[in-house]
Amino acid sequence: MQIASLFTRRFAVIAAGIMAVMFVGWLFAYEHVTRNVLATDEICIYCHLKKEYDPTARLTFTKLHPLEPEEGEVQTTCVDCHLPEGFWYATFAYTHYVSATDLFGHFRDREGERSGEWIPLSAARAYRVRDRYLEYDSNTCRVCHIEEEIEPSRDRGKKAHEDALETKETCMSCHTNLVHRYVDIRETEDEDSDDDESDDLDEDDLGDDELDEDDEDLDL
Repeated sequence: MQIASLFTRRFAVIAAGIMAVMFVGWLFAYEHVTRNVLATDEICIYCHLKKEYDPTARLTFTKLHPLEPEEGEVQTTCVDCHLPEGFWYATFAYTHYVSATDLFGHFRDREGERSGEWIPLSAARAYRVRDRYLEYDSNTCRVCHIEEEIEPSRDRGKKAHEDALETKETCMSCHTNLVHRYVDIRETEDEDSDDDESDDLDEDDLGDDELDEDDEDLDL
């Protein structure tokens, strides 16, 4: 009995040790395996339309990024832009698999269509991704692009980057429609109300001083 009990206890300790080693190894390999094995471009394209998202497909809507890699640069993959680095962020790949967003996204939004608020599926996906970029401060962009070291060639770009550094603007605030199908910027309710107010203004609402300034501008 004592020998059998000892053997059982030793077996349990060995099994627990093996499981502990496997668990620690899994923790170290989890993100690497997720990004490089389970979330490759080939797996992404298995569900997402090739023409829509594969830059190598014929008549595709997607461009390579960067378009012309410099020496030492490589083309980005889907996870480089859409899956932030980190152990916790790697879980997003699995929640994306089980959510089947593209599957449910194919159902028609009949209520939205009747109210005139329906938007195309490509736009809905783009808005979700842009919101995520804004939420996480464009962290996948910052892996390759160091904002303080970027030197735009145009004066407008230089001024925009200076303002962005000062006001802590994130990349996605300005840089949209770089890779995938063009989707208009979504207007917020505040922007819509501001546009309506500006449309309601006419020359009768302006003061004499403002009208004089407009006349001087026209004479220049």
